[in-house]
Amino acid sequence: MKKMKKIITLILFLPIAVYSQVDDQSKDINSTETKTTLDTVKSDLSEKKEQNIVREPVCINGDCENGTGTMNYTSGTYYGAWKNGLRHGEGSYKWTNGDVYSGNWEDDKRHGEGQYIWNDGSKYMGNYSHGIRSGYGLYYYKNGSIYEGTWQNNVKHGIANFYYKESVNIGGRYVNNQYVSGTGINQKSYQFKPKG
Repeated sequence: MKKMKKIITLILFLPIAVYSQVDDQSKDINSTETKTTLDTVKSDLSEKKEQNIVREPVCINGDCENGTGTMNYTSGTYYGAWKNGLRHGEGSYKWTNGDVYSGNWEDDKRHGEGQYIWNDGSKYMGNYSHGIRSGYGLYYYKNGSIYEGTWQNNVKHGIANFYYKESVNIGGRYVNNQYVSGTGINQKSYQFKPKG
């Protein structure tokens, strides 16, 4: 009988003990979520405050109107050709985060052939149209894979080859950055992998 009372007591009070522990855990989770949310809001406000500070670009060398010159911006530095006060012709832009674009410009936008290297080591070499990747281009991933094919609106779109470490997918088809179809062959039997 005593054993039965203990079991009944345990059954009656166990949910209260479990609820109490769950409630304490949810308080910890809510506290963590609240802190993370507050940190995010602070970070967002800080970024917006930075963006609202008006910093005029400054020509630090050469002719930044119609010629060759160097211009400092809030986000980085451009060195190259200018036309009517706009980046136009051959030039290079280095962002403060370490990203670099070198190539053609037209009316202040990347346009024509160029190379963009991200600070993580990945790289795009190919065509741009009014600031976006468009047409033929190669994208070198930091893991060693390579996409060689067409681009539209900054995404993989059209026919392409995708080179992995041990194989290659020849004639793959991409639609809005998504792989649709293609054939794979062994990398060792394919001699035309692009060089980095």
